[in-house]
Amino acid sequence: MRKLLLLAMLLLGTNAANAAPTMLVHLLGTGGPELTPDRQGYATLIEAPDELLLFDAGRGVMQQIYEQGINPKWVTRIFLTHLHSDHIAGLPDLWMTPWFLLGRTAPLEIWGPPGTHKMIAGMRAMYGHDIDSRVDRFNTIWGLEVTVHEIVPGKVYERAGLVVTAFAVKHADGDPAFGYRIDRAGHSVVLSGDTTLTPNLVTAAKGADLLVQNVIAFSPRLTSRPEMQMVLAKLTTPEQAAELLKEAQPKLAIFSHIVKKELPGRTGDDAIIARVRLAGYAGPVQIGHDREVVSIDDKVTVSPPPSTVGLPELDGK
Repeated sequence: MRKLLLLAMLLLGTNAANAAPTMLVHLLGTGGPELTPDRQGYATLIEAPDELLLFDAGRGVMQQIYEQGINPKWVTRIFLTHLHSDHIAGLPDLWMTPWFLLGRTAPLEIWGPPGTHKMIAGMRAMYGHDIDSRVDRFNTIWGLEVTVHEIVPGKVYERAGLVVTAFAVKHADGDPAFGYRIDRAGHSVVLSGDTTLTPNLVTAAKGADLLVQNVIAFSPRLTSRPEMQMVLAKLTTPEQAAELLKEAQPKLAIFSHIVKKELPGRTGDDAIIARVRLAGYAGPVQIGHDREVVSIDDKVTVSPPPSTVGLPELDGK
């Protein structure tokens, strides 16, 4: 954990005499299922003293954790918003590779909706050859154990003053689905997960320091197509986001799980923010980018991705 604290100090331009922030939020992956050159699958890491909590595990999550300067074998507590493939695609890699390559000995602990037990059983079956052939006295079976908690709305985790509360959201073919609110030392982060606008989300986000919010936006051509209406209806449009933000008034909102079709690159990002403004929200909101880090304290500060120059290779235990 000393390395994590050093990373935090470097990101914030502090020195050892200053206290670490209440929480750091690593936007590991800010994309949806679409393939783009600059966004990996959705995943968010919350860092607090002696805590690393991962929320969802989209494609590329292990690489993104490593590029933050964090050894993936330290990430053993994982919270899933729902079981759509783009939110769990990176989970098998994060389960298996840090075990045999990096020497993880601690089991994973996973919180998720009903169906998580069945999903984990399927993951274990898919990797059955690895389990049968790689377990030995150097790579013990204990490091491959997975403890699953299938959750209901309410407090799902509490340790050393950090509390994680799950709330139900509405995601059509992704239900049952949850968002999460993380509280520590009078500060809070809310992760919407995948959802359309719901009263539960508004309630959870009220007064939060940071709201990490999904968003969906299509080109006019695609928006008009009947087959796309169901897709638009299960996530949050910029106009719905404006309604949410006007009521919840977080200190900062950052869009993640950014689903764009025929709105590529910076132009598409700007179009989303323009629609939020046109719908009447004038407060602090921005587009998230992979590996940005948000410091949560009396101020909410966004830092660019940490440099990977000089990052040591992780090639063994």
